[in-house]
Amino acid sequence: MVYLRTVIESLRLASLAIVQAFWIFCENSSLHGLRYIGRSGASRANYLLRLVWGLFSLVGLGFTLMLTLSAWEQFRSNPTLTTIETTTFPVSMIPFPSVTLCNINKIHSGKAKELSNRIELGLSDNDTQDLLYALPRLNDYRPVAERMLRIENFLRAKGYDTERLAFEVAPTCESMLVHCFWLMQPVPCSKLFRRTKMYAGYCCSFNVDSFLEPASTRSKERSPTKNIYVTGIGKGEGLSVLLDIGEAYYTASNRFTYGIEVFVHQSFDFPDASDYTAIVQRGMETDVSALPVIVSASPALRDVPLNIRGCAFSDEGNMTEALPYTFSNCMIECEQRYIAKICKCIPLFKQVVELQAILQVPICGFHDLPCLTDYRREPFLTWKTLVATFGGIFGLCMGGSILSLVEMLYHFGITPFVVYSELRKKILTTAVAAATPNGAVAPLDYPRRPPIGYFRRSKVMAREMGSSVRTGWWETTDQKRTLSQRWKQRYIDEFNMMA
Repeated sequence: MVYLRTVIESLRLASLAIVQAFWIFCENSSLHGLRYIGRSGASRANYLLRLVWGLFSLVGLGFTLMLTLSAWEQFRSNPTLTTIETTTFPVSMIPFPSVTLCNINKIHSGKAKELSNRIELGLSDNDTQDLLYALPRLNDYRPVAERMLRIENFLRAKGYDTERLAFEVAPTCESMLVHCFWLMQPVPCSKLFRRTKMYAGYCCSFNVDSFLEPASTRSKERSPTKNIYVTGIGKGEGLSVLLDIGEAYYTASNRFTYGIEVFVHQSFDFPDASDYTAIVQRGMETDVSALPVIVSASPALRDVPLNIRGCAFSDEGNMTEALPYTFSNCMIECEQRYIAKICKCIPLFKQVVELQAILQVPICGFHDLPCLTDYRREPFLTWKTLVATFGGIFGLCMGGSILSLVEMLYHFGITPFVVYSELRKKILTTAVAAATPNGAVAPLDYPRRPPIGYFRRSKVMAREMGSSVRTGWWETTDQKRTLSQRWKQRYIDEFNMMA
């Protein structure tokens, strides 16, 4: 019972020490608002003012925690950063890039009309035309009318799918490519370009890997593309193409202009929006130059777990063998896996046949567009950016800095022990005073032999009269106290002996 009482008393003292340390911190803190809820100054008696500032401080603390947790989650989601290693490298050792040409017009009106007349689906001409013209919505993810969803379901029941329709009505390479030149020498365009499919639609690509080809046109045996090298720079050391943009057949364009988009990328990369270079328009000559750089990852990135950085080094292997390993392909594979997990499908113009076979999901249709529009990528943060973000949030919401953290460490790490020690001494002193009855002498720890001169006549008489005499060893107070009979008899015997 006594031990339990001691534990409870210690806990009570500890809580009092923490509360006292908090008030001391509030009175001396550099954080905005906390000093106004302290117990010193004019605000001591103004409880309403202290309450208002306390609420403001709690709101600021809440915003600080919320924004800090948000920044931390963003940092954990993607803490990697790609850097440029060098910008000087021999041209003859750099592979010639791939060139992809995509017509802004996604539906060839002549082919659409021909397909509408050829197929018999039991639909009116207007419904068939509207469906064909709505196919580019699968590229830019714009919403479609409810009628298109019913027509799509009807076509699926008849054995037609949106992938087949989009391929058959898209502009062909033969209609876009008129003349082709490689190293200033004329070459048949069919030997240089092949039909490909990317996020911009069905296109024509030079020097690309076969995984970009649609499933209906690729060969069964996949042969890797060999790198092409040139020894110089300029128009004579590259590719030249004469194009026909086909203005007369424009029906469904994703831009308010006529022309052909040019993408320059690596031969083993799945092109994305960052590879967009220029637009070739009618009656104009467009020169496209490539500025190659060498991009590498820091060796320190190997220390980051693979599930956090999301990409592997070339010697660590791919997640699958569906795509040649590059940074862009890694990103597109991660994106498709995420979409397949969330939407249970793969976008039509981001399809990789080998990856789709592994994921075992269909091509996204019109009814999957709402799910696709909800998908977006998250930014990344570095350690320096994260520290700056935390500091900005802390300063904005609480008005603090690194010195404020030092103050908190001092007031909540050292002050509680000091306050606890003072409270304990005060309680012990109060307990001893309360346990001593009035008129009694408190027990003293005398040594076995009193000091020399302690029993001199003058000092004994002074103690008997109750006066205050200070020696090197003992001090009496002005308060008159009655000595015990034992000590009194000893004083008298000693006095008679000396007399």
